[in-house]
Amino acid sequence: MARSRRPPGLRPLLREMTLLFLLISLGVIWVNLVGLGLACMRLTGDYAVARIAGILGICLVFFSIEHFHGFGPRLWILPFSTTLSVWLAWRDFDILRKNAIVEAAFGVGVLYLLAWRYTFPDIDLFGERIPDLVFIQDYAMGRTLPPPDRWMPPFNADFYYSFQFYSAALMGRWFRFGPNIAYQLAYCIVSGFITCAMFTAARRFCSWKPGAWIVSGALLVGGCGLGLVIHLAMRQHYIQPEEISRYLGIVWSPDRKTSFGHVLDRLMYQPDTLPLEMPVEPMSFVLTIGEFHPPLTGFLVLMFSLLLIATLDGEESPARRRVYHALLAATVPFSLIGNTWVFPLQTIVVALWFIHRALSGEKDHWLAGFFGAGVTTALAYPFIVNFVQESAVHTTSIRITPAASHATVVEWLSVFWPLVALLVLAAYNREKQRLCLYFVCVWVVLLVCTELFFNHDVFAGTRTWARYNSTLKWWGWLYTAGVLSLGALNLGSRSRLCRYGSIVALLLPCAQALDYAWYFVDTPKNSMGHLDGTYWLTKDDTIRDMVTELKALPDGICLDSGLTFDNTDATVIPIFGEKECYMGWPVQEGTWRQFRMEIRLRVKEVNDFYAGRMDDPMGWLLKNNVRYVMWLQRDNDHANERFVPLWNKIRSRYVWHHYAGTDTDWAVGFWERIGTDGMAR
Repeated sequence: MARSRRPPGLRPLLREMTLLFLLISLGVIWVNLVGLGLACMRLTGDYAVARIAGILGICLVFFSIEHFHGFGPRLWILPFSTTLSVWLAWRDFDILRKNAIVEAAFGVGVLYLLAWRYTFPDIDLFGERIPDLVFIQDYAMGRTLPPPDRWMPPFNADFYYSFQFYSAALMGRWFRFGPNIAYQLAYCIVSGFITCAMFTAARRFCSWKPGAWIVSGALLVGGCGLGLVIHLAMRQHYIQPEEISRYLGIVWSPDRKTSFGHVLDRLMYQPDTLPLEMPVEPMSFVLTIGEFHPPLTGFLVLMFSLLLIATLDGEESPARRRVYHALLAATVPFSLIGNTWVFPLQTIVVALWFIHRALSGEKDHWLAGFFGAGVTTALAYPFIVNFVQESAVHTTSIRITPAASHATVVEWLSVFWPLVALLVLAAYNREKQRLCLYFVCVWVVLLVCTELFFNHDVFAGTRTWARYNSTLKWWGWLYTAGVLSLGALNLGSRSRLCRYGSIVALLLPCAQALDYAWYFVDTPKNSMGHLDGTYWLTKDDTIRDMVTELKALPDGICLDSGLTFDNTDATVIPIFGEKECYMGWPVQEGTWRQFRMEIRLRVKEVNDFYAGRMDDPMGWLLKNNVRYVMWLQRDNDHANERFVPLWNKIRSRYVWHHYAGTDTDWAVGFWERIGTDGMAR
C-alpha cells in the first residue's frame, strides 16, 4: 500500500519550525523558573541557591501530594505561573541584573545540551533511553502514585528511584508537552541547573576570576584521568566517548595500542585472565550520551550541596546559615529518591560537613539540619515507604570488596590521577586551609570507601562485572566532586605551585573534549531537528502513520512480538504511540523485579500467541485486557501463513487496521478490540 511522503523541500522548513518551537518553549520555561527563583529568594536570601532549591522543592511537593491524589495528565497552572513570573521579574529586575552571571551559567548548560539533543535527538535502543521514556510516560498520566507500569500492567512502577522521571513528566504536564518532548527539554533544563550550581560554586570557592571558567570547562567538556591516559595508550587520535568510558576491563586489539598502552596493560592485568570491567562515566559523558538517567540528578544534588557549602563558607548571618544548613541536610533524602546509588556518598559528605562545623565551634546548625532533612524525608516518605519494600532493594547491599575485585594501582590512578594531584597541591593552599582540609578529608575517605566497599547487586555473582555498577555510579560522581571543590580552591591560592599545578591537572584531561568534538562532527545527523526522538523508526512512513494513529486512539494494553532478553525494538511502536504494553523489555523488568516468574510466563505467552500455538487466542487476549495487537514485518515469515488463521480466531472481537501489504501473504497493521456491538472499546 503506497504511502505519501513529505516533499523534500519541506524538511528544512520543518526543522526551522522545530527550532523556533524549541526556543519559544525554553523561553516560557525559563521565565517560570526565574519567577520561582525570585519567589524562593525571600527564604534563602541568595539567588543562585533559590534557583535550585525552588525547582527541587516544588517538584518534591507535587511528588508527595500526588501519592494521595493525582492531578491528571494536564495541569491548569501555566497561565497563572507565567503571569506571576513575568510580574516578579519586572518587580525584581535589579536582582536579576545583579545575578546575570548566574542566569548566563544556566543558559550555557541549557544551550549546550540543546545543541546535542537537537542534533542527535533519537530516543532509540541505545542503553536505557527507551526505559527512561517509559518511566516518564508512567508519570505523565497524572494518576495517583505509584503509577501503573506501562511496560507490565497492572503492576505498579514502585521499584525504582524515579524522582527525576516524575519531575520531567510534571514539566510536560505543566507546559503541555508530550513525554518525548519532556524527555528532551528536561534533559536541557537539568543541564542548566547543573552548570548554574557548578559555576556559581566555583566562583565562590575561587577568588581568581578565570578559575571558575577553567573548572567549569574541565567538568563540562573534559573527562576524568582516562581522558589523557587513553590518548597516550591508543594509536588513533579520535576515540569514541563510549570507548573511553568502558576502557578499563575491555580487551583491546593489540594493534590499537601504543607501546605505552602495552606497558599499561602489563601493569593492569594478569595474563590469560579476563579483567574486571570497571567503567567510569564523568559528568561530561552523562550529559552528552543522550540517556535521561538518574545520574543526572545525582550530579545536580552534588553541585547544589557544594554550592551550599561554598555559600556557607562566606556567610555570617546566623539566620541564613541555618537556612543553608537545612537545605544542605535536605540533599541527603533528595539523593535517596533521585539517585540512590550515590546516597551513601552524599550522606558522608553532608555528615562530615556538620562534624567539621561542630569542631569549628558552630552549634545551632544541628537543629537546622535535622529540620531540613526531616521535612524533606516527610515529603518523600510516601514514595520511600513503597520503594524500600521492593525485593530489588532487599537484595542490594554494601559489602566489602573481595580481594580479587580490587582495582590495581595503575587502573585506579589512570582514573583519579588529576584528583590525586589536586589533593597533594591542596597542602600548599594557605588561603582557605580549613575548607581545604575538610575537602581533602572527605574525598580521601570516599576514595578509600569506594575501593574497600562495593554495591552487591544483580551483577555481583559474575566475576568480571561484580563492581560494574559501583564504579560506573561512584567514580564519576566522586571525581566531579573533588575537581569542583579542590580545583576551584587551589586556583584561588596565591601559591604559584598550587595554582599552576592545578591548572595542568585540570586541563590535561580536557583532551577528551577533542573526542566529543570529533564525535559531534563525524556522527551522521540523520535525525537532526526531529525532537520527538522517533525519527530513527518513523522515517518509514508506514510506521509513522501507525504511531500517529495509536496516539489518537484511547489508551489500552498493546501486544507486540519480538521480545528477547536484550534491547529490542519490541514495544517501541506502542510506546511511541503512548500505549501500555502487555510485556516490555524482559531484561529490564527482570532486573527491576528480580526476574519473577510472571515475566518469563508473559514472554512465553506472547511467543506462543504469535507462533500460533494458542488454542484460544481471543480468550487469552480478553482475559488480559489486550486492546491492540501489532502485526509487523517481522511477523510475516513463511508467506505470512499464521495471519489469516489468527484473524479468523479473533475477528469477532478485534477489527483490523491495515497499513501495508495484501492482508494474505504480507501484512502490516494492528488489530483493535471492539465490543459485541461492533464498537471499539
